[in-house]
Amino acid sequence: MNANAARRDEGVLFRVLLLYGAYNLCHNFAFLLGYLLLAPGALKGSHPFFIASWVDELSGFWAELAGTLLINLLIMGSICILLNLQRVGAIPLGYLVPLFLGLTTGLFLGTNSLAALDLSGVPFLAGTATGLTIGGAEMLGYVCLIAATAGISIYQRQTWWRWEEKFVRVGSLRELRLSRGEVIVLVLGLFLIVVAGYRES
Repeated sequence: MNANAARRDEGVLFRVLLLYGAYNLCHNFAFLLGYLLLAPGALKGSHPFFIASWVDELSGFWAELAGTLLINLLIMGSICILLNLQRVGAIPLGYLVPLFLGLTTGLFLGTNSLAALDLSGVPFLAGTATGLTIGGAEMLGYVCLIAATAGISIYQRQTWWRWEEKFVRVGSLRELRLSRGEVIVLVLGLFLIVVAGYRES
């Protein structure tokens, strides 16, 4: 294993911890914001609510699992990886996904705006366990996908604030390689998303 691959193996765990920690900070802040300042059910009727409602209305376990995996694995997983093809400075754009999801999931839970569940009637321990085995595993899966593919950027720009600045090609898809550690984390992320989808269905 060359020195670059060894460094990437060491860095992938740090990236997972950093991104999952950032997600949790955003999630907890948004949860309190939604709970304290917004009306219950304030986000019902939003786009994510309708997507979740569509999956919840599917009849049968396998149909619901297929709908969940379509959204969580194919659509969200692709977004996590494809955003990493671009970076601003040294930051892959995939890093924005945990921040965005932390804010939105926190607001949904804080305002009790879930499509398939009314949190006001859920006992605390059972609700926490369900949340960790579904939402927690799903989010950790996304974080693993992002952390494992953080080094695949082939387009780059230098600043966040100069809107006229274009992304410049700095690499090629043919040159992209994941280290052994990144492949393991990528597979772990896919596994967690599938397990979370199974538990959700």
